[in-house]
Amino acid sequence: MKINGRCPYLVIVGATATGKTSVAIKLAKKISGEIISADSRQIYKYLTVGTAKPQGYDIPYHLVDFLEPKEKFSAGEFVRLAEEFIEKIAARGKQPIIVGGTGLYIKTLIDGIVRLPSADEKLRQKLHKLVETRGKKHLHMLLKKFDPASAEKIHPNNTVRIIRALEVYYLTGKPISHWHKIHPSPLPLPQRREEESILNPLPQGERNKVRGFKIFGLEWQRDVLYERINNRVNWMLNNGMIEETRKLIKKGYQKDCPALQSLGYKWVLDYLENKIDYNKMQQLIMRDTRHYAKRQRTWFKKDKRINWIKLKEPFKSDRVADDIWKKFYLLV
Repeated sequence: MKINGRCPYLVIVGATATGKTSVAIKLAKKISGEIISADSRQIYKYLTVGTAKPQGYDIPYHLVDFLEPKEKFSAGEFVRLAEEFIEKIAARGKQPIIVGGTGLYIKTLIDGIVRLPSADEKLRQKLHKLVETRGKKHLHMLLKKFDPASAEKIHPNNTVRIIRALEVYYLTGKPISHWHKIHPSPLPLPQRREEESILNPLPQGERNKVRGFKIFGLEWQRDVLYERINNRVNWMLNNGMIEETRKLIKKGYQKDCPALQSLGYKWVLDYLENKIDYNKMQQLIMRDTRHYAKRQRTWFKKDKRINWIKLKEPFKSDRVADDIWKKFYLLV
């Protein structure tokens, strides 16, 4: 299929360990595509084994391995960079393939950014002081008073999200749940200037006519997925994740840096500090990864635009890639 201004962008999503990367690579080779990663962990340098970062392929794979472990990265920053790559890839006459399991990145890219006020440090300091003097429960009760919808979704111990929700309320006079309900029109196509998108954004329907997205989700039966997760964790631990973590500490990165908060690494750190033994570390990483996969599945299942592909053994990534391309062609 010739890539032009009307051909949709192709998105592949799914829980961790479903085989998204291998399918995307096979598909990219088949259709002369380039891949844009939508994975909040693979963005970091030096985190290779523990994030299952793609390596050794001759397909261009963007937005991996570019950020220092101590740096933070937002969904808005992802969208900005992803759209730059989408424009460049399409300009080369190739198909952009967005692949990943970070649901917020995917949703923000497709549906647009809720433009909320920036952080107010003085206000945040006051709210943190309130936590110290009155406790987390009081802060959650405060949120419940001003924004019951958000309080319902945010756990009382999640101080970061509670403070952000209260911050938005105090700065705008309206709860953050209100702003999510009146979600703005999607971000502009790369060809349009940013100032035009703010003043006169394209409606969703018109935007989809111009380009749009077609989303495919990969899905295993739960017991099979959990077995795949356990096998992946064992492979990671046997192929360098522990040494990878040790090197990060030797480079001077602190335990609380964003990269080392990634799935699995905190348990490897505890193991290296002799707080837990190897078996305990292994079981905790497997458990957390299963929980993470469950949250991913719940997130993606809410999006009715996703075309689900049920997988079964023996898994052949080239066959799945063929299936996606045929369905994509029919949907366009």
